[in-house]
Amino acid sequence: MNQDFMNVNSWQEEDKNEDVEIDLVEIWQVIKKQFGLLVVIVILCAILAGVISKFFIAPKYTSSSTIFLTPSISESGVVDYTSQTSNEKLVNNVMALLVQDNILSEVAKQTGMESVEDLRDQIEVSNDTNTTLVKVEATTLDPKLSKNIVNSMVNVFIDTMQENLNLKNIEIVDKAKLSYEPSGPNVKKNILIGAAAGFVIDALIVVLKVLTNTRLKSKEEAEKYLNLPVFCELPVIKD
Repeated sequence: MNQDFMNVNSWQEEDKNEDVEIDLVEIWQVIKKQFGLLVVIVILCAILAGVISKFFIAPKYTSSSTIFLTPSISESGVVDYTSQTSNEKLVNNVMALLVQDNILSEVAKQTGMESVEDLRDQIEVSNDTNTTLVKVEATTLDPKLSKNIVNSMVNVFIDTMQENLNLKNIEIVDKAKLSYEPSGPNVKKNILIGAAAGFVIDALIVVLKVLTNTRLKSKEEAEKYLNLPVFCELPVIKD
């Protein structure tokens, strides 16, 4: 009895493996038949993504400035490492203070932005690892506005820190510059994304063709699905 049960399980596993092999073969056959169409879909999706990125998405311009938390210098001209360590711990606080509403509201007023939330969506504050350098970036559709936002943000922040916290060890490493070179959209990246989307579409087409194909392709499939014996099979005759 146990032996018969094991034989049945073994037959079921072999049948499952056979189904997987048949499906893979069928998928490969569909790919070979539709290869030209699949390639065309990938190319068209890539071209479409490139055209949309180039002509239908407005270019964006980024401007940036870097501020530096300077360490104290002793009378002998040596860097005070205690203040250096203190500045490294202060970096996260500086990054948080830069995007506080009191700073951004003044920047919005100076640059003509409609609201603090609109301004917050346009800026990014980051820190180079293991340094006391803080980078402020603004990305908008207007290169002059991007520059003005960054310079205003840095100046307002430094003035506020000096006035309210008597923090005077913040220096501007480089001011924001005007650049008419767009920072986005990334056309090459979007073309690759379009090609990848075309590949996914191709995969869906192949899978749908296999799943919706209900034809019986061999006498074995006829016997299996119809549960009827096959008495005759006509061979395929090629010219």
